Amino acid sequence: MDPRFRHIWQKLISHLSGDRPKSLYFMRHGRTALDPIHRSDGWLDFPLSDAGQVSLIPAEQVLKLVPIRKIYAPTLKRTTQSAEIMQSGIISDPEIIPADPAKTWNLGALAGTPKKPNREIVQHYIDCPDETPEGGESLNDFRARFLPWLEARKAEVMNGDGPILVITSGSALREVSTQMYGNEDVLDLDEGGLMCLEPKGEEWTARVVLGHKDEDDELLS
Repeated sequence: MDPRFRHIWQKLISHLSGDRPKSLYFMRHGRTALDPIHRSDGWLDFPLSDAGQVSLIPAEQVLKLVPIRKIYAPTLKRTTQSAEIMQSGIISDPEIIPADPAKTWNLGALAGTPKKPNREIVQHYIDCPDETPEGGESLNDFRARFLPWLEARKAEVMNGDGPILVITSGSALREVSTQMYGNEDVLDLDEGGLMCLEPKGEEWTARVVLGHKDEDDELLS
């Protein structure tokens, strides 16, 4: 879109949608070929499957008239492709910005392995957040790169530069949930799920828009 008209268009869409600028949307990327066989992607760089692309349509329909200014996405195929699909359906034509601080928790050698047999292993690294999985990063190292970046996005929307959409992984979404509610399950989303964070006074509130995950079987995602 011509930059001369982008601001006018965003104001028009904002009026039509009734959306407030201080909204920070988080979406979980679509499914890959590893999801149907219950294996972890981790930092393995798989693209979206055909079904994973189609599964983003409900979120695209929710956000198509929201005047999203920017889409942040880590530089993995599944998150980049998810961002491109969302961009193509959002009328405000948001810019896509690479965001590797929001990349999934790197569990190293556990990537590509079956999820359920490794639950106890992953839980150990959650309980011992300074321990580093082979070839990966500790939970506290993940938090050290992700949480300051998250605070910067909150500041961005507080300054009126929203709404913003962040496309990321299950581990990042569960960390947001842990930080806000002390429980990773509150904001746990299925692939293609969507939630919205908004400020309320000094605090932030969150609501799941679609795709809440009812079963906790995604520790490695």
